[in-house]
Amino acid sequence: MEKSSTGSDFETECENLLRSFDILEAINDATGQTSIADSSSSSSSSSSSSSVPVPVPVPIPLYSENLWAVRSLSGRGDFGTSDCRFPLALQTIAFEHCTNHELFSLAQDPEGSQYLQEKLSSGDSRILDKLFWVVSGFTFELMSGQYGRFVFGKFIKSCNESQLALIILKITFQDQLFLLASVDKFGSSSVKKLIKVVAQSPPLLYHVMSALKRLFKFLMMTKPGSSVILKCLEPSYNHKNDFIYQAALEHCLYLACHEQGCINLNNFIDNMKGSRRKQILHLISVNAASLSRHRSGNYVVQHVLNLEDPFLIDAICFALRGHYVDLSLTKCGSFVVQKFLKYQNAVHYTVEELLNSDQILQVASDKYGNYVIQTALVETMRQDRLSVHQRLVTKLQQHLAALRVMKYGSNVYKWITASHPGLA
Repeated sequence: MEKSSTGSDFETECENLLRSFDILEAINDATGQTSIADSSSSSSSSSSSSSVPVPVPVPIPLYSENLWAVRSLSGRGDFGTSDCRFPLALQTIAFEHCTNHELFSLAQDPEGSQYLQEKLSSGDSRILDKLFWVVSGFTFELMSGQYGRFVFGKFIKSCNESQLALIILKITFQDQLFLLASVDKFGSSSVKKLIKVVAQSPPLLYHVMSALKRLFKFLMMTKPGSSVILKCLEPSYNHKNDFIYQAALEHCLYLACHEQGCINLNNFIDNMKGSRRKQILHLISVNAASLSRHRSGNYVVQHVLNLEDPFLIDAICFALRGHYVDLSLTKCGSFVVQKFLKYQNAVHYTVEELLNSDQILQVASDKYGNYVIQTALVETMRQDRLSVHQRLVTKLQQHLAALRVMKYGSNVYKWITASHPGLA
């Protein structure tokens, strides 16, 4: 079994898979297996072509009926053909004679799934051995199935270490299918359960964490995928999840500029711990100037500011020096500057740059910049900033006549004249 290709070709393939996201069809195509609906329709067409129905042989059970025989699971009698996905013949076929595909079909049914879970709860090694071939043959389909995921979860909790290791190797050596399962609503639940099961087995956990590191960027671009990553940040995985932090350090700037990735990155930031946390936050801070201009990146910068860490505020302040004016003239940048003005360490540098600029009238009359000026006027009215406030008012006073007749500048004019009636 070979690992999936890496590099740009692999990234392109993953991006294409995410764009055309249809998990079941993708898995069927990748494994070359026929869907259940297709197989049932083909079997029905073949049976209809035969004029005389062929009776289904009933094998003699090798074990007691209460352990192996598959009966109606609902307690309402025989399965109706309109209510079940799996062949009607399974009602009379002994469990050990069911094919892997028939047991897979059973796992896809709500009552069949419950039945198989109960079988697994018995702890019988013969049942585990039988279902191992089903799980190993239809791993990703079960992981992503609405009901099959429960059979998968029960199996990985019940199986022996060797069986679990083989399942882990299959999953972690097929990156694209692992990605498809992890970004699925049901599949992500299976992956999180898998992470929990292997938590106490360092060699197996290593394989899972390595795969998550390779797929980190793509997982963090979806809500279900990011929930898998966040699972790895729980306290029980401390000192075992450095792979995840390494990937975050590599991809955090890319994710900050992705519409869904920026939301997931902010959630990641809230859950980070350990020495890598400071590295990731510092990397975001020193790139604040470019991120602040981006429609998604500005929210990540604001989120870092909300942590109210003086070290990070100083780092962002240094990164934004010389950019406060031009950022104030953009929608995204103005959000960051307004947020920045609320911090004691930052307000002085921001206002000083506005005061020393010959573009203050342009900023005050701009669609977005006028809000920056109004925020600066509000934040400098505090007792310890009154001197800066007076300088700002004096600077703007020179342009009051022009601001009065401007569409957005009039907002600044009204604020100044309301707060300083003598200047009206």
